[in-house]
Amino acid sequence: MNAEDIKIGYAVSYSSSTNGYLGAVLIADYRGFPVEFRYTDPITPTKIQQVLYGQGLEKYIKVDVIMDSLLRVLSNGIDVLFVQDEDLLRYKSDMVNIIRVSATKAAPLSEQGAIANVKGKEFLLQTSHSSNPVRLQFQDDFDCDGDEFQRIVETLTEVGKYIDVDEPLNRVYKSIELICAKEA
Repeated sequence: MNAEDIKIGYAVSYSSSTNGYLGAVLIADYRGFPVEFRYTDPITPTKIQQVLYGQGLEKYIKVDVIMDSLLRVLSNGIDVLFVQDEDLLRYKSDMVNIIRVSATKAAPLSEQGAIANVKGKEFLLQTSHSSNPVRLQFQDDFDCDGDEFQRIVETLTEVGKYIDVDEPLNRVYKSIELICAKEA
């Protein structure tokens, strides 16, 4: 696996009381450097949409509107797409595997690349020698025993030699906050 060919996506959805819903996606290289960044215009549901969609409105906006519009306009292919919001795991894509990633305070596993099943589709992966493992949650229909799973683990272990694989999500959130504050 050649690290220079790896591209990781980081997608977020953001809710602001004054700006409505926004989403953004960052495509980064193996060093975490930006390759592409896209974001949506604010989406403010009308009162009629709020009534018609009820409690499902937020999930609809995040999954069917934001994720769909962001992923359709990307000009770069990606090896994996990280999200922090569990709702975004519901988006179905034939182009990329979507994985929820989060930092943990768990003790480091035995070595870089070590993986431990937490439960079901959730795993701890030691992506670097010195830090805590990250928690990975895969989509319900993902085969965690197949070759694609192993490829993802190898990709993240390779990227973990250069960056904390979950850190760019924080940069995407901060970028969205700047956009909302009109400081971009």
